[in-house]
Amino acid sequence: MNQRDLDKFYKAFGSLVRRNRENRHDLTQEKLGRLVGLSRTSITNIEKGRQHIALHQLFAIAEALKISPAALLPAPTDGSTTSWLTEKLPPGTEKQITDWAEKLVGGYKSKTEQS
Repeated sequence: MNQRDLDKFYKAFGSLVRRNRENRHDLTQEKLGRLVGLSRTSITNIEKGRQHIALHQLFAIAEALKISPAALLPAPTDGSTTSWLTEKLPPGTEKQITDWAEKLVGGYKSKTEQS
């Protein structure tokens, strides 16, 4: 993933965090930050795509938002039939596992496009 794609990814991720946080009307950036051990400024930067997070923080944010971590993973926007996620799987990964990973990422995209 080049820097441009990485920037797009984190902006899309941040947008999903913000959308899910705003759907919970009682959850401000400050409250979310307290729940996951980050400052309000960090949450602002994450939502704007300026701050990258660690894997454990993905799970903490998802738990605080009461959604699955997969719901925060952006779907590919390049028109490819495989997601960036499955491209990271080792060569020769069983089709069943690849399909499962695609379903996790693609399934959420379908839900958000419907709303």
